[in-house]
Amino acid sequence: MQPRIPTRPQARPQARFRGRVRGRVRAGTRVAARVAALVPALVVGPLSGPLSGPLSGPLSGPLAGPLAAPPAAPARAADAPAPAPLWPEPDGTLILARPFGRSEISLRLSRRVAGAVDTLTWDGVTFLADTEPGDALQARAEIGSGAACRRASEAGTPQDGSGAPAARRLRALRAGRSWAETETRMAWDGPTDPADEPPADCPTASASPAIPAPAPLLRKRVALGLPGLGNAVEVQASFNLTEPAAALRLEPLAAAVPAEFSAAWRFDPSTGGLAPLGPGAGERPDPVILATPEGSHALAVWAPGPPEQEPDAPRPGFAVAPEAGANRLSCRFRLANAAAGAHDFACYALVGTLADVRAALRSLTTPP
Repeated sequence: MQPRIPTRPQARPQARFRGRVRGRVRAGTRVAARVAALVPALVVGPLSGPLSGPLSGPLSGPLAGPLAAPPAAPARAADAPAPAPLWPEPDGTLILARPFGRSEISLRLSRRVAGAVDTLTWDGVTFLADTEPGDALQARAEIGSGAACRRASEAGTPQDGSGAPAARRLRALRAGRSWAETETRMAWDGPTDPADEPPADCPTASASPAIPAPAPLLRKRVALGLPGLGNAVEVQASFNLTEPAAALRLEPLAAAVPAEFSAAWRFDPSTGGLAPLGPGAGERPDPVILATPEGSHALAVWAPGPPEQEPDAPRPGFAVAPEAGANRLSCRFRLANAAAGAHDFACYALVGTLADVRAALRSLTTPP
């Protein structure tokens, strides 16, 4: 019997910093799994938006090497009006595509969700429940704890608190055939119906300061494919905080997957096998997968752990959370007493059949 994630019955409205995977690749199918093999390198070059050159700074997460990181200057000054990024399509979208197997993986970034990915397709099937901004494949953050906790998202809502369109938060866009880099001011989430939001550490209607600090500035790179793994979607995210946080949960990659992906699995790196994932399993250290019951289409999330010489660095966690009409999949990192400035992490989505996804996870986690 296929494991299933129950969904609630109510109706649901339906950087230039080029990441480079280093290390040995065996027979074109094995990517070295150690973190040293997944080190992004900075390539100098300005974005097409308001950025004016590379920014530097050590990674605070499991990556080793510089990602573009904005300075920890007050965000209000950084939010001065800037020319709007130019989109290649008249409707304000950008398509990234790469062949894989019997089809091609296609991502669509959209202006309406401030540069996040609102469509992911392969083999004629859509992997995102794209009916509202929160369904996008995007970055999310939870800052603080208890009543002082606040949530922020890349996609936000169609309009921010001032009534400005979400597109105004996108400050820069640069892209190639199979990669894109964006700089976006994240948006604070407002009070919502508890039944319509994914489980979170923040209370539903967190107390907000009278004059809230600016939401984090997000610099992100999305790229299709890794050496020997054509079905990987790499997401490098740099979250720049304007002030310290006692508690921080960062999700470089979060997405709402259609309810048809009802079979949930966990991948065991020690054996390379799959095991059913029960409902309400919460956050776990092993990669998780959502698949159709017959296994013809599946989506997994994975991230490298910290290098051995950094045992106290944040470790990735993975979660599947049911919600109305969809299942939410995420890759996340937790930090305590986080300093102001940039916090950089990478997560990977794996697309294909259940067999494709399992093979990719085995390749990524098998010691070289």
